[in-house]
Amino acid sequence: MRIGLVVDAACDLPGDFLADKGIHVLPIGLRVGDRHLVDTRDPVSTAAFYRERQDRRAELHAESAPLSAGEIEALFLESWVSTYDHLVCMTITSGRSPIFAHATQAALTAGRSAREVRRAAGLSLSWGATVINSRTLFAGQGVLAYEAVRLRDAGTALDAMSPRLSHVADGLHAFMVADDLYYIMRRAAKKGDHSVNWAAYTVGSLLNLKPVLYAHRDNTRPVDKVRGFESGVKSLFARVERQIVQGLDVPCICVSYGGPVDRVGAMPGFEPMEKAAHAAGVEVLVSHMSQTAAINVGAGALCVAFAAHGHQV
Repeated sequence: MRIGLVVDAACDLPGDFLADKGIHVLPIGLRVGDRHLVDTRDPVSTAAFYRERQDRRAELHAESAPLSAGEIEALFLESWVSTYDHLVCMTITSGRSPIFAHATQAALTAGRSAREVRRAAGLSLSWGATVINSRTLFAGQGVLAYEAVRLRDAGTALDAMSPRLSHVADGLHAFMVADDLYYIMRRAAKKGDHSVNWAAYTVGSLLNLKPVLYAHRDNTRPVDKVRGFESGVKSLFARVERQIVQGLDVPCICVSYGGPVDRVGAMPGFEPMEKAAHAAGVEVLVSHMSQTAAINVGAGALCVAFAAHGHQV
């Protein structure tokens, strides 16, 4: 059986990893001020987005526009139905986006048309799609996709692959430290999230306090405040290093940064974390944070994620 892997554009993984492993991307539309963009996880356009600061504070209106169920169904039929016998589509947490619901509906309704497409191509009429809610976001989605690649390449049967991915999703932990509270305050408030209000923004800016946000099992919340971005980054990498020693469910750490990725290696705490990972046979994948993430949390944010059911916050 030919199994195709699909993620949405909020999934943070290096472009060469996506290409080498044959992972496909559901695009996400973005509106920033009067400009309309499409996030496809293209490395060149993502780097340009950060380099040119295409999302500025002056742009009071910015939002993502996920594909509708009909648009996802059309993409399934046009791009992947004749290439794969089954799709495994992994999405951002259903708690922050309708993509999981839309993709699930698309998977259910694409069946009849898929038979016609495959009949015309001289293929078996059997086709299906499984949609997995990652229950997390950004770098956390990357860890789930990494495990999906491992399972596919090991020849894991589909009926074992899907429950394994759902199990991993329950143990995903994504932590993020934002460099600019403004984006979280203004953009998140539009979605009804008031975890950072005007008073917290004012005090945080004066004291250089940065929130540490945590995404796990469809819930996203602040779990700490740190004095300065570098302090927050150091504490996150130290947390990851400790968990590597204690053990991971998936031998992968994903790190994404809303800026030039070559800065990550020099961030406090990264080097000892990376050394611990290599000693334990754990791969560290560093990538740009998606444009989709940037319009919600701002340029300069860092996200790090791993899978470990026993991890305590």
